[in-house]
Amino acid sequence: MIHPDTLLYVYEVPGDRRDVPPAAPATFIGLWNEDECTYFFFSGPEEEYVRSVVCSNSSIPHSVHEVHYRDWQDGLPREGLTVAGVQFVPSDMSNPPRDAVLLDPSVAFGDASHPTTLSCLRAMGRVFRMQTVNSFLDLGTGTGILALAAVRMGARRVLAVDRNVLAVNTARKNVEANSLCGIIMVREGDVRHFFETRYDLVAANLPFHVLREICVLDGANSHRTWVVSGISKNQGRTLVELFSEQGYRLIYEWADPPWVTFVVSRPSPPR
Repeated sequence: MIHPDTLLYVYEVPGDRRDVPPAAPATFIGLWNEDECTYFFFSGPEEEYVRSVVCSNSSIPHSVHEVHYRDWQDGLPREGLTVAGVQFVPSDMSNPPRDAVLLDPSVAFGDASHPTTLSCLRAMGRVFRMQTVNSFLDLGTGTGILALAAVRMGARRVLAVDRNVLAVNTARKNVEANSLCGIIMVREGDVRHFFETRYDLVAANLPFHVLREICVLDGANSHRTWVVSGISKNQGRTLVELFSEQGYRLIYEWADPPWVTFVVSRPSPPR
């Protein structure tokens, strides 16, 4: 776990890097890929290492950001919190409650503090009470929080997907910490490429442009129910219309301005 007072050093490097750099120092936390840039996270200043090893002296970082971890994300409270009947506690808690989800968010998205994460968890709780959910697909898993919660809610087969290396590594560590490697598979890749198998429930807390593309892909309408978040009210209306064209109907919708989360379902998905 990263202490709230830890000062993070974030180096923005051009290019979509995927591999951990060689001889990474002990301060190295992980790397995040976005918009043709890679962000390298350290718990101490490592400008010389980044210049000489990461950039091979052929380029220099676009920028360097210094931010305290508590300003990067809230992190779980030391006593944990409960959402939709699932208790989340810090992974380093001594004597954690039985069946609590151990979570170390590192610097990836998904520590249960963001409104869209909370809304997804609450929406999932309603879906699990409404129908039988044996299989669950988590698109854009971040820390793996939704995938871990799905197992506690009753799912027996879970696939968690993210394109960011740091998110994948963080999610895998959290899955291992909860001894759920036999139930949850974590995969790195574009979420558009994971529709070959039917799932009872799909959760997608993603940017609008990605959601707009994936909801009409071949195979997207084979899943029974979707929980969708990370969008505005107007964007939500557009997506609900697209899902309706695929045979889904709106079941629930929550507004937590500026965010909207909704659930769409179909009674009998095509096979």
